Amino acid sequence: MTLFVNTNTSSISARNSLFSTSNTLSLAYERLSSGLRINQAADDAAGLQISDRMTSQIEGLKVAVRNANDGISLTQTADAALSETTQNLQRLRTLVIQASNGVYSQADIAALQKEATALIGEINRNSQSTEFAGEKILNGRYESSFQVGANGGQGIGVDIINNEGSTFSSIGLGIAGLDLASSRVGPVYDNSEIRNSRGSALPGNILFDTRGITPGNYNVLVSIASERKHVEVSVNLTGNDVWNGATPDADKLAEEVNRALGGNIATVENGRVVYGGADANRETPIITAEADSNLSSINSNSNSVYTSDGRKGRGALEAIDNALGTIGDVRASLGATQNRFQSTIRNLSNIQENMNASRSRITNADFAQETAALAKAQILQQASTTVLSQANQAPLLVLSLLS
Repeated sequence: MTLFVNTNTSSISARNSLFSTSNTLSLAYERLSSGLRINQAADDAAGLQISDRMTSQIEGLKVAVRNANDGISLTQTADAALSETTQNLQRLRTLVIQASNGVYSQADIAALQKEATALIGEINRNSQSTEFAGEKILNGRYESSFQVGANGGQGIGVDIINNEGSTFSSIGLGIAGLDLASSRVGPVYDNSEIRNSRGSALPGNILFDTRGITPGNYNVLVSIASERKHVEVSVNLTGNDVWNGATPDADKLAEEVNRALGGNIATVENGRVVYGGADANRETPIITAEADSNLSSINSNSNSVYTSDGRKGRGALEAIDNALGTIGDVRASLGATQNRFQSTIRNLSNIQENMNASRSRITNADFAQETAALAKAQILQQASTTVLSQANQAPLLVLSLLS
C-alpha cells in the first residue's frame, strides 16, 4: 500500500462519487416536487421540443372543441327558429283549406284572415329578430366558418341561405299578401301603380327616386317575377340634397342593387335609380323599400310581393308548400351540419386524449421510478459521505510510521 500526504487519491475519488450522487439526488428531488421529468431544456432537449409542439396542438384542440360546440349552438338556434316558422306555415295552410269551405260567410273568412295576418307578422318578426351572438342569422344570406382543428384550413362552414335570395320573411318565402278570400298570395301592381317617395307614379323602367326621402335604414326588395327571385339589400339613405341632378343616395342604392343581382342592372339618371345597362334585355325588376321608421316613405305597398308583368298572385297552397319546401331544405342542411359538428367533437376529443397521453410520457415524472432513484441516491450519498470521511483519515497513518 502506497501512502501519500500531498495527494489523497482515495479522498478525491470518494468526493467525485459524492458529487455525482448529490446531483442525482437533487434531480430526483426536483422531479418529485414538480411532477415533471423535464424541468429545463438540459433534462431532455429533444423531448422538450417535441412536448412543446404537442402542447400547441393540444391547446388548439381544446379551443376547436369549444368552437364546434358554438357551431352546434348556432345551428340549433336557427333550426328552432325555423321550426317555429314551419309551425306557422302549417297553420296558414290549414287556414287556407278551412277558408275554402263554401259554408263560410265573408265574416267567417275575415276572422280567419285576422289569424293569417297575425301568423305572417310573426314569421316576419321571427326572421328579423333571430340573432346569435349579435348576428342576424335568418337574413337569408348568413355565412360563417368555425375553426375545428389545431391547424389552419380545418374549418366547417355554416350557411343559412334562402335559395330564393331573400330573407326568411313572408316576402322572401313568397307568401306575403295572403288573401284567404281569393286563396291567392301577392297583390299585384304594375309599374304604373307603384309610387315613389314624392307620390308620383313610376313610369316605364324607373325604379324610384331617392331625392328628398326620409333619412334612415331601408331594406330594399328587388323582385324579378319570371325568375321568382326576391333579393333584399340593406342600405342607409341619408336624404342628402341634390348635387347637379344627382344624389349620393342614388349611387349607393344602385351599387347595392347591382351587387345583389349581378351585372350592370341599376344605373343613376338625374337622381333616379333606373333599370338599364348591359343587362337591359332582362325583365324589368320592381324595387320596393321598407324603412325602419316610416313604412310609407317610399312605397305604401311595401308589405306585398310585386310582379312586373301584371299577372295575378300565385295560389296560396302552392306558395305555402314552396315556402315549406324552402325551409325544409335549410333545416335539413342545418341538421347535417350539426351532425358534422358532433362527429368532429368526438374525433377531436379522441385525438386530444391520445395526444395528452403521449405528452405525459415525455414530460411527466414516473413517481415509482423517481422514488426508487431517490432511495438509491440517498443510500449512495450516505455511503459516499462515510467513505470520504474514512479516506480523509488515511494520511494520518503516515504519523504512525514517523513515531
